[in-house]
Amino acid sequence: MFLDESGDHSLDKVDPSYPMFVLAGCIFDLDYYSQTVEPSVNKLKIKHFGKIDIILRSYDIRKQKGDFSYLVDKRKREEFYNDLDILVKSMDFKIIAAAIHKSKLKNQYREPNNPYNLCLQFILERSVMFLGRSGDKLIFRIESRETHNDRKLAEVYENFRLYDHLKPNKGILFKKEEIQSKFIDLSFNQKVQNIAGQQIADLVAYPIGAFVLNGKRENKAFEIVKTKFHNKNGSYMNYGLKVFP
Repeated sequence: MFLDESGDHSLDKVDPSYPMFVLAGCIFDLDYYSQTVEPSVNKLKIKHFGKIDIILRSYDIRKQKGDFSYLVDKRKREEFYNDLDILVKSMDFKIIAAAIHKSKLKNQYREPNNPYNLCLQFILERSVMFLGRSGDKLIFRIESRETHNDRKLAEVYENFRLYDHLKPNKGILFKKEEIQSKFIDLSFNQKVQNIAGQQIADLVAYPIGAFVLNGKRENKAFEIVKTKFHNKNGSYMNYGLKVFP
């Protein structure tokens, strides 16, 4: 699972235009990822930029910054977005994401937990349920932030693996032995490492945040993203997407 975020996790300053923090996790089969996803992403980059040494970053694409400044040309922008849509549609992966409305969190809780930590906790819980009784295992790859933030996230992950998890009034939801057998590793990647899976996670995170903030607003990217959510009987809310509070 590759994880990346949209928005700032700080509660000290909340942007009223986008008071969201989203952590999105994209789950790929390892062989499929190396044989199909990485080559497909590189093919897109070569077609539009003539090189693979470029980071697909949602913010830069939307704001047409840096290598994406050429997207001010409407024809080129439409062609790039169309190819990007086709690429994401074609990929076989699942999304487990968590979204927090920071203003609501601050209003409802006197001492709210850090949104990044909360989102990771929500994703870990749903990842165990996603794996279910299968013999599949997960490794987690998160984009690195400052060292102290990475350390906090590592603590959330390790603490999650150390204890049984209880369902209120219904006993054990899942045992620590089950978690430890399914969750193999957590590591942090730098954006400059140019990891395709990390970039896919970055690209899907913002449409999720925009949808949670205003579900009635046109959001073409989310129409693609929502087909990738882990779901149960066609419903992705609380399975592939946790919204809090």
